[in-house]
Amino acid sequence: MDKHRHSIQSYCLIRDRTITVNGQRYLDVEPTAALLDFLKTAYRQLDIDYPKFHKMDGLSKAIFIAVELIARESGPYNDDTALVFSNYSSSYLADSRHAMDIFNGTHPMASPATFVYTLPNIAMGEISIRHQLHSENVFFIFDSYLPEFLVPYGTAMLDDGKTSGILSGWTEVTDTRCDVFLYHIGKTGGMPHTIEHLKRLYQG
Repeated sequence: MDKHRHSIQSYCLIRDRTITVNGQRYLDVEPTAALLDFLKTAYRQLDIDYPKFHKMDGLSKAIFIAVELIARESGPYNDDTALVFSNYSSSYLADSRHAMDIFNGTHPMASPATFVYTLPNIAMGEISIRHQLHSENVFFIFDSYLPEFLVPYGTAMLDDGKTSGILSGWTEVTDTRCDVFLYHIGKTGGMPHTIEHLKRLYQG
């Protein structure tokens, strides 16, 4: 069994047009709903006024929603809360839209509104602005969710005193699929921050 010194304080899973927070169903819509419509519905249910949300790409929107819901469960984030995200497709949604705009002649010189999101770590910037974070952040590209890497990485950050908490996990978003699993790690309370436990939570 994995040894652990830190805890998962709260987590959010967005998958198959369903959102769960700490294992409890938050939102469930028709599986055939378009991804961006689903994310818009989730945003409306948050009942917040953040106009910039509507300009974000799909990846940033999904991460925004998950991080917002986690904050409602575990409280406001400290400004040194680190961001350690990962996925497989990077910024695929924005990349494909950017390419189509150029190839179709819609924006032959590229649309700044789309181009700005052609890096996955832009989503981290959106989160940092929203929650006033001044912290370390890193975005890894893996073939699949890899707690075997993320757990020791996060543990080292906390042990070194670089941060008092971490938002970490998997953020895979394409034009049709949303598989987001994010969690808030701290030094006290909550669920064990172990590879074994994270695998169980990720499976839903």
